[in-house]
Amino acid sequence: MRFFWEQSNPVNGFSKDRATNAEGKDAHEVASCASVGFALVAYAIGAERGWIPRREALDRTRVTLRGLMTRWPNERGWLYHFIDYNKGTRIWNCEASSIDTSICLAGVLASQRYWKDRDVDRDANAFQKRIDWQWMLTDGGDKPDSRHFSMGWHPGEGFINARWNDFNECKMLYIQAYGSTSLPKDSWEKIKRTPVSYGGFDLFTGGPLFMHQMTESFYDFRNKRDRLGIDYGVETRNATLGNRQYCIDNPKKMAAYGPTFWGLSACDGPDGYNAFGAPGWVNDEGVVTPTSAVASMPFTPAESQAFAVAMRKDHTEAWGKYGFPNGYCPQRNWVGPDVIGIDLGMMMCGLENARSGFVWKLSNSHPVVQRGFRLAGLRPAKPDPRLRLP
Repeated sequence: MRFFWEQSNPVNGFSKDRATNAEGKDAHEVASCASVGFALVAYAIGAERGWIPRREALDRTRVTLRGLMTRWPNERGWLYHFIDYNKGTRIWNCEASSIDTSICLAGVLASQRYWKDRDVDRDANAFQKRIDWQWMLTDGGDKPDSRHFSMGWHPGEGFINARWNDFNECKMLYIQAYGSTSLPKDSWEKIKRTPVSYGGFDLFTGGPLFMHQMTESFYDFRNKRDRLGIDYGVETRNATLGNRQYCIDNPKKMAAYGPTFWGLSACDGPDGYNAFGAPGWVNDEGVVTPTSAVASMPFTPAESQAFAVAMRKDHTEAWGKYGFPNGYCPQRNWVGPDVIGIDLGMMMCGLENARSGFVWKLSNSHPVVQRGFRLAGLRPAKPDPRLRLP
């Protein structure tokens, strides 16, 4: 919560991609549109909890939405991934990103449901309607039969060949698209779901935990099944428990791994940023993402809370201005110096959803999301007793 308030520009609303986890002035100057999406949710949580004066939170929300509509560079509504925090100019030759625009949109829609404010409604509606879904789906018309979105577009280079057609964080992109445009009925079913079974837990793909948490930070899939009969709340729970069980089994004998030290996901490591994960797709170098273990709190409350308590008690060096670091590697006595907005955001949403279901209730009450769930074929199903309802 503190990160989003302190590391978002009060003039334009743009939120930093990352910041140092030490006290003092932060030197990072890069904003991420995905981080902005989580910031909009943070202001609603802060106002609801009384952590931020309501008027200040609303004012910051208005500034942010105005900034997204008038100052953040975009291509047909698709936001460029990274920009200069102060100047609002595209940097790093980054793409107009489909998934990062989707994360930002998730925050915009949740924020709109919370504030019910005329200015917020105006800009939130305009932001959602500005997105040219068909352009990103069909590569500007070159692939009229495409079922899945390109990962993005570069000026002078065109569309990225890779598509969002595997089971990962892209679920939110399709929910929003079904709710906003005409999408082939089978786009959802044709997402590739690679079965993985580990330690008695059945899941899809495995790999970094964030792929099972990003969409689930905003959208409540529990006790719903799609036309394939899948309950994605159970999948997230199993992916988390499978990740934890891998660390308990610890096949590579990494330092500190065990029942209260786990959580492999994409994060900073001693040798740079990397997509760590397990089981199934395994990339294990002894680095955990503390925020990722905590982000699963709605699905694995006992295990996630035990991790948080042990992490704070047994690894006191891994704590800073904004809490846990983005990455931590006892194997090499390394503590990540930074925090990253989207990872703090997933943890923030996970904690609030575990406490009250607040973010889920806001998001799932939006007409765009409701239509998206319906057209993706997600229908109420018998509650799973393993998933606690806040």
